Amino acid sequence: MKKRISLVLLGVILLISLILNLWGISYGLPQKYSPDEGRIVNHALAFGLGDFNPHYFNYPGLSMYLLFILYGGYYALGSLSGLFASSSEFQRLFFQDPSSFYLIGRVGVALTGVAVVGFTYRLGYLAFRERRTALIGAGFLASLPYFNYYSHFIVTDILQMLFIVLAFIFIIKISRGGSFGDYLMAGVFTGLGIATKYSPALLAAPILLAHLYGCRTRKISIFSRGPMLLLLSCFGTILLFFFIGSPYCFLDYQGFLASLQFRARIGSEHTFGTGTGTAWLLYPRLLFIHPFLLFNQIDPMGLIVIGGLLWAFFKRTREDYLFFLFPLLLYLMMGRWSFGSNRYLLPLMPFFCLWGGRAASEIISSPTGRRRWFAVLLISLVALVIGLNLTNSLLNDYRLTCKDTRFQAKEWIEENISPGTRIALEWDTEATVQLWETPEDIAKKIRDYENGNAQTIHHSARQMAEVHRMRMAAVPPDNYDIIRLGGMEGTRVKEDYYSLKELREEEVRYFITSSEVSGIFFSKKGEDIYPVQNSFYRQVEKELSPIKTFKPSPRGSLGPTINIYKFQ
Repeated sequence: MKKRISLVLLGVILLISLILNLWGISYGLPQKYSPDEGRIVNHALAFGLGDFNPHYFNYPGLSMYLLFILYGGYYALGSLSGLFASSSEFQRLFFQDPSSFYLIGRVGVALTGVAVVGFTYRLGYLAFRERRTALIGAGFLASLPYFNYYSHFIVTDILQMLFIVLAFIFIIKISRGGSFGDYLMAGVFTGLGIATKYSPALLAAPILLAHLYGCRTRKISIFSRGPMLLLLSCFGTILLFFFIGSPYCFLDYQGFLASLQFRARIGSEHTFGTGTGTAWLLYPRLLFIHPFLLFNQIDPMGLIVIGGLLWAFFKRTREDYLFFLFPLLLYLMMGRWSFGSNRYLLPLMPFFCLWGGRAASEIISSPTGRRRWFAVLLISLVALVIGLNLTNSLLNDYRLTCKDTRFQAKEWIEENISPGTRIALEWDTEATVQLWETPEDIAKKIRDYENGNAQTIHHSARQMAEVHRMRMAAVPPDNYDIIRLGGMEGTRVKEDYYSLKELREEEVRYFITSSEVSGIFFSKKGEDIYPVQNSFYRQVEKELSPIKTFKPSPRGSLGPTINIYKFQ
C-alpha cells in the first residue's frame, strides 16, 4: 500500500476515533457517576492546597499531577480573562458546577485515546513492516466499543495504554540492535507508565527479551560491558521516571506499601469482599460477550483476536514473542483476581488488534486458488467486525447523551420534595442520587475532621476540613437533611442505619435505593457476609412500595434502577 494512501486512511481512522471519543463527553455533568473520576479530580485540585502528597496510592500520581497542570492553566487563563477574580471564586465554581473541570480532564483523555490509535498504527508498521496490517489494527482499536467508552472518562487506563504502546515502539527497536537512545526512551515510557498505573512494570520482561534479541543481532555477548550498561541505563531510567511521575511512591513509601497491600486484598476479595473464585475464564468470555454490545449479542472481534493469536503461533516471529510476553504476564496476574472487566483488557487490545490485522492482511495479500474465497470471506469479516464495532460505539455514545437515572431522580426530588426534608441515602455517592446536604450537616463534618472523629483514605483530615469549608460557601437552596446508610471500613460495608425501625425513629421521610448498591448484598457471597443488609432490603421489598422508580433502558438511559420510598 502506498504511503500517501495509508496516511489518508490513517487520518480518517483518527478522525473517526476523535468523533467517537468526544460524542457524549459531557455525560452526567454536573453530576459525576464514575468513582475513579472523582478521586483523580479531587486529588488534582487538592494539590492546590499546598500538599503534593496524594496520601492515596491505589493509583500512582502521574494522572493527578498532569490534571493539576491543566487546572493551573485553566486558572491562569480564567484570571487573565476576568473569569475568576480570585482563587476563592475558582474554588466556588468547582463546588457549584464542576462541569468545566471534568470536561478539561475528559477531553484530555479523549485526545489521548486518539493518540493511542495513532501510535498503535506506528507500532504495527514498525513491527510487521506492512502498512495495511497497521491500518487494519488501528481500525479495530479505534472502533472498539469499550476503548471508546473509557476514553470518555478521567481514568488512568487510556494514558497507561499510550505509554505501553510508546514503550513497545522502542522495545521493538532494541530487539533489532537498538541505540542507547532507544534504551533510554523505552525506560522513559515504561517509567511513566508505571507512574500512571502499576501494571506496566511487567514491561521489564519484554525489555529484557528484546535486549537478548538485540545482542544476538549484533553478535555480542549479553554479559559484555556495553550491553550491560545499556540494560542498566534502561532500568535506571524506568526508576527515575517512575519517581518523576509519582514521587511520593518513594517519599511516602509507608503509605505506598500500605496501598499495595490494600490493592492485593481487593484483588483477592473484590470490592466489598464479594469476589468469588478467579477470573481465568472470564477474560476469554469478555472477548465475545460484554456489556457494550447493544446491536449484536456476540462480538466477532473475539474471532479476530483468536485468529490473530493462532496466526502469530504459526508465524512465531521475534516480534510475536515480544508482543506475547506482556499480555501473557498481565493475564497471569489478572486471572488470579476474583473479578474482571473489559477495562482491564484494554492494555492487551493494541497487541490483539495488530495480530488480527496482520493475519487478515497477509491472507488478503495472497488470494490464489481456494485461498481467494477465503480472502473474500476474511475481508467481509473484517468489514463486519469494524462495522459492528462502530455501530455499538455510536449506540454507547448516544446513551451517554441521555439523562442518567440518577440525574432523573435528582430532578424529580428537587421538584417534589421540599428542601430540608430528611432523606436516607446509601453511602456510595456515585452509585446513587447525589443531593446537597444542609449547611448544618456540612458544619458537623468540618468539626468531625478537625476533632479527629472522621478520616478517609483519600485525603488528610486537614484537607477534608478545608474542602468542606469551601463546600459550605456553595450550598444551593435545594439541600436536604441526609442520613447515610452504611459506610466503608476497609473492604466491608458497615451496618449503620440498615434498619427500617431505626430510620423511622430518626424521622426519615424518604428513603432512596440504588440497584448498584443493593445488588452487592444480593450477590452470591454478599448474602453470606452481609446478612443484616440483605435482610434489610428484603424487608424493604416486603413492607414498602416505591412512589417513584427510574429504570435504565437498553439503548437509552444509563444508570442503576432508582427507587424512591416515602415513610408514612
